[in-house]
Amino acid sequence: MEAIEAHDQTNESKTSYGLLIKEVFPDSPAVLAGIEAGDRLVSINGFVLRDLIDLEFCQSDSEILVEYRRQGQSHQVEIEKDPDTSLGIVVDPPPIRRCPNDCEFCFVDQMPEGARKSLYIRDEDYRYSFLYGNFITLTNLTEKDYVRILEQRLSPLYISVHATPRDIRRKILKNEKAPDILPLLRRLSEGGITLHTQVVLTPGVNDQEVLERTWRDLLDLYPGVGSLAVVPVGLTAHREGLPDLPLIDSEYAAKMLKILSSMQKASIENVGDPFIFPADEWYVLSGRSFPSLSRYGDLPQLGNGVGLVPLFQRQWKKSMRALRFPLSKRLVLVTGMAFSPYLRELTALFEKSRKSGKEELTVLPVVNRYLGPTVTVAGLLSSRDIIAAVRETSLPEGSCLCIPEICLRDGTDILIDDGSIGEIAGETGLETVAVPSSAREFLLWIRETLEEGALKEASA
Repeated sequence: MEAIEAHDQTNESKTSYGLLIKEVFPDSPAVLAGIEAGDRLVSINGFVLRDLIDLEFCQSDSEILVEYRRQGQSHQVEIEKDPDTSLGIVVDPPPIRRCPNDCEFCFVDQMPEGARKSLYIRDEDYRYSFLYGNFITLTNLTEKDYVRILEQRLSPLYISVHATPRDIRRKILKNEKAPDILPLLRRLSEGGITLHTQVVLTPGVNDQEVLERTWRDLLDLYPGVGSLAVVPVGLTAHREGLPDLPLIDSEYAAKMLKILSSMQKASIENVGDPFIFPADEWYVLSGRSFPSLSRYGDLPQLGNGVGLVPLFQRQWKKSMRALRFPLSKRLVLVTGMAFSPYLRELTALFEKSRKSGKEELTVLPVVNRYLGPTVTVAGLLSSRDIIAAVRETSLPEGSCLCIPEICLRDGTDILIDDGSIGEIAGETGLETVAVPSSAREFLLWIRETLEEGALKEASA
């Protein structure tokens, strides 16, 4: 799932004049000019703003004439600033465009009841692709959209290709009107837009010869098409009324890794870039070791689960050396079943390097009963499953439960089932905190929060 989810505005905010300003940062050019939260931003230098992309595009000038409305009255203010300084205005993301496709593996159709409402939105919006890295299929763009993308250089964009042969792609999308993808990719890439693509691989549908052709077609568009991620199809336990799709087992995953490795070597020979990347799940499913982080290039698809584990491993091993003192409390690290073996290896290294003489980190793997046990990533854990895992495990009194931020809706303490950090704490009786998901930031959090706390207690 995307780290920042689709925003569905109310009818009132869609039809009102101007962009509603949610927040104005303190000491920003906008607040110094008298602009306030609740005002409606209309135009900058005469350009009528459609969404926050236009705001980003227009506020890069040094001399700006801002038109805004307050309580129905129009106001204008001139602002001088550094071109690299933003106005300090926060507006809502644009109202979401809905997806015209009906893919059999669509995660929205596999969601149980009771999740937060935004997770039931099928988003297909190039603006969200540019802003947040959401994948789109290019099946609902108009000519005006292409002109805007090229004029404003909305790059990079993230494209779900799945297959380049048109008949097979239409079958996967269940959309007979889906256009041929290659001319669209070529137009965007020739216009200076970098494209990162993905194939959600379903055995017997778009593997074997179809995958080979798709890879070659996309490689021909390099460097405009900058990368191709191959992701195993994800299935939850909630597929009532949906066709049966094959689960990917360890044998198939190992076979695919060999094929993808061969394609990657050929890509390096042809264009000097690995180009095609297996998602981390292939290594988890097959039980194979991850390659060196250098094999992932500049990590172009980190947000798509490509290279997350080896990056975490490298950051952990490097950053843990800075931790030298005993922690002030024991930490219980919540994670999904897929990552738990790797996290256990890293916490064992951590404990081995310490001189505290006590176990300070405990890994708590959580089975995903909410979506089904085949869903094993940490980012889709529910509050109820975390609570159940705590109750089923004997944890030392006074432990602190650490929930990775990737489990939470952006900017909140809410998990996928609408449960909260506070509810987990109340149900388990444990101190419960959200912690950074990256190894570097997490270990920095430990250093600043727990090592320093322990030192202060000792000095007192």
